[in-house]
Amino acid sequence: MKKSTPNEAASFSAAEPLRIVGVLRSCFREKFGTPRQPRLTPHATAELTIAKEFLPEHSLVGLSGFSHVWLISYFHLNTNKKFLPKIHPPRLRGETIGLFASRAPHRPTPLGLSVARLVRVEGDTLHLCGIDLVDGTPILDVKPYIPDWDSVPDAAPGWTSAPFPSLKVAFSRKALADIAAAQRRLKRGDLRELLKEILSQDLRNPRDKSQNVDGLDLGFFLYDFDAHFVVRKGVATVTKLVTGAALHKKERREPPKTIALPR
Repeated sequence: MKKSTPNEAASFSAAEPLRIVGVLRSCFREKFGTPRQPRLTPHATAELTIAKEFLPEHSLVGLSGFSHVWLISYFHLNTNKKFLPKIHPPRLRGETIGLFASRAPHRPTPLGLSVARLVRVEGDTLHLCGIDLVDGTPILDVKPYIPDWDSVPDAAPGWTSAPFPSLKVAFSRKALADIAAAQRRLKRGDLRELLKEILSQDLRNPRDKSQNVDGLDLGFFLYDFDAHFVVRKGVATVTKLVTGAALHKKERREPPKTIALPR
């Protein structure tokens, strides 16, 4: 088989520009808090409206018969400036692995592949859940998930058989009251379950020792609120939900402070 040359690859990329079929509207408002893989947060919701130029009244016909879809996305919030051939997956706790043996977002061409549950198709809009993409993610393509072809029960898991970093999750009284108010406001009844799914993964970077100090006030934006939590002795406690906080595209927080755990 003939090997492609760098010049051939460059001419191919210039010939067919990628097109965005729609922009995902997700419950995850920033990278911190967004799950590292799909299906880790079954209660996480999103909507994808297909652009009119792609004639959704025709191009979506037949899709509602599938329970899941593949989303091919563009990692638009990447900040890496150069190619790194090795990365540090959180579950390997500091060990390295080759980039192409991972699903890290920092890639030569920053494309993502996610499977999501298709709740329903409503006009030009796909209602999704179990997603792992931040709000505003450009979607390049949608493909149906076909169990007979896409599922390989005896596939080897490689290094991913290592246990995923996990935490127990608890809620302060203040947080429970805030969750009840948010559920009434958003007309959702599953925010507590969603917060458990998100925080049980341990969002912290295991290589960042300063972020892993017990007692730090940490938080992430979800829907229309900022969820604050504290980790102590393997338990992530949601302390409060704050509405009306500013969401900045760049790093939005000063170094977190150690706080006393509220009841």
